[in-house]
Amino acid sequence: MRGLILAAGLGERLRPLTLKRAKPAIEFLNMPMMAFPYHWLDTVDLTDVVFNTHHLPDSIRTAAMHVVKPTSQLHFTHEDAILGSGGGIWNARFHLQWDDTFAVANGDGVVIFEESDTIEQMLRFHRREGALATLLVCPLAGVGTRIPGVWLDKYGEVSNFGKEPARNYLECLHYASIMFVSRRIWDYLPDGPSNILYDVFAAAMAKGERVLGYRVDAMHWFETGNAAEYLAATRSCLELLRAGGRYAESLRSLLDRFAPEYRAQSDFNSLKLIDAGAEVAAGVKLDDFSVIGRDARVESSAHLTGSVVLPGARVISGAAHRAEVVI
Repeated sequence: MRGLILAAGLGERLRPLTLKRAKPAIEFLNMPMMAFPYHWLDTVDLTDVVFNTHHLPDSIRTAAMHVVKPTSQLHFTHEDAILGSGGGIWNARFHLQWDDTFAVANGDGVVIFEESDTIEQMLRFHRREGALATLLVCPLAGVGTRIPGVWLDKYGEVSNFGKEPARNYLECLHYASIMFVSRRIWDYLPDGPSNILYDVFAAAMAKGERVLGYRVDAMHWFETGNAAEYLAATRSCLELLRAGGRYAESLRSLLDRFAPEYRAQSDFNSLKLIDAGAEVAAGVKLDDFSVIGRDARVESSAHLTGSVVLPGARVISGAAHRAEVVI
C-alpha cells in the first residue's frame, strides 16, 4: 500500500508560525502535525509514503524523515506553483499509479479515533465496495451551512459537495482529511492543477463512478487553521488525555511513538504536556493549560496561561503570555 500526504500550501492563516515551517511540520502536542495522518495510514502497512511540498520544503523533508519509519520508502514531489488537492495527486503519479488502491491524506489533518483499527476497516470497506474513492467523513457543527461539506444519500454514496444538496433527503458530513482512491482515478485526473472533490470526483460521478463516504462518529477532527483554533484544539486534546479512555489511549500511542520524552515533566491532570528536554525554571507559573516543547526554555518568574511554547522557543524571565503560541 502506498500513501500520499498532501503538504503543499502556505498556511497563511497560521502565520507567524508558518513563516518558519510549513504547517504539517509545525508541532501540535509536541509532534509534527503530519504525524497524525501518517500514524493512522501506517495501520494499513504503508510501503511507500509520498509527501508533496511547496512552502518551506526543507521543513517538510526534515519532519518527514523523523516521522516515517525507516522500513517505508520515503519520496517527495515538489510544486513550484500550488496544484491543489487533485494536482498534488497528479504530480505524484510516478509513485502511485501502479497500485490498485492508494491512500491520500491532508498533511495537517489532526484526527484521533476511539478505535485503533478504524482506517483498516475503512480500507476493507473501500475494497469491498469497489468505489472510485472512499472519503472519511464525520459530523461537524456548521457543515453544509457555514462551511461546505460532503452530501450523502442513505446508502453512503456521495451526491455532491458544497453547502447545498443536489436533491432532497441528503445528509451533509465533513471530509475528515483521509481517503482511499482506486487506480481508475488516472482516467479522470487532468494534467496540472485541480481540486479533487469539485473537479475530479464530481466529473467522475457524472460519468457513473461511485464515490462513497465512510462515516465515523467515534472520532475527533480538530481545526488548526489559525492560532485560536490551534490553541482550542490543544486544550481539547489535553482534556481528553486527562479524562482517560480510548481517546486518551489513541493520543498516548501517538505521543509514545513521536514524542516519547513527555512522561517526566507532564501532568495531564493539570493539562500540562512538557517535553523532558524542555527547561522550565523554578518560579514559573503555568495556568489553564500548557504545552512546552523540546529544547524550549521558560525562564524564572514567567507566567503562561493557556499557551504553547514550541520546540526551541524561549520565554524570557518575567514574561507573561496568555492564549499565545510562542515560537
